[in-house]
Amino acid sequence: MLKKIFKKSEPSQEEFRLVYDMFYSRVYRDVFFITKDSHLAQDALQETFVKAYQHMHRLEDKERMGAWLSTIATRTAIDILRKRKGAREVLTEDIAIQEKNINEKGFDTLHIVEANLVKEDLLESIYEINAEYREVILLRYIHDLSIKEIAHLLKIKESTVKTRLHRARNKIKEKVQHDPKRQWIGGE
Repeated sequence: MLKKIFKKSEPSQEEFRLVYDMFYSRVYRDVFFITKDSHLAQDALQETFVKAYQHMHRLEDKERMGAWLSTIATRTAIDILRKRKGAREVLTEDIAIQEKNINEKGFDTLHIVEANLVKEDLLESIYEINAEYREVILLRYIHDLSIKEIAHLLKIKESTVKTRLHRARNKIKEKVQHDPKRQWIGGE
């Protein structure tokens, strides 16, 4: 579909507006996942689309635009956090998670509530890890990209992606195991 929209290398403003409308929610969710602050997320969102518009001609496969935008978004959000020395400050906002095709047949309310509590605690643990680790977790487990795709998008080696994923999972596991309030989801 996007190949039909962008028949030439430089998109018109109307074409880019369509891309913005199509990917706004995804990009906002990505930057909010990294920044954990709606104001920083809006800044990162705006920067992401400015960068995307300026470099649209570099995108070889227009069908991969969503992944390309997600990569720009996560990198931009990390850059904003680095520029802000307050990246370690406690932010009070909660993330709004969009459920993906949950099949609730056969589940009672108790199971659904427990699953949501586990998800909230795991997301809280993910927020507490390094932004670079959150980036690979986001691309791998939220956007379902392969190790190879992540390496290509981030311009790093596949082994680096694997290492970051491994370290991120270990840090999350460590937080779950050593936090008394989270022990019910798998801690000791």
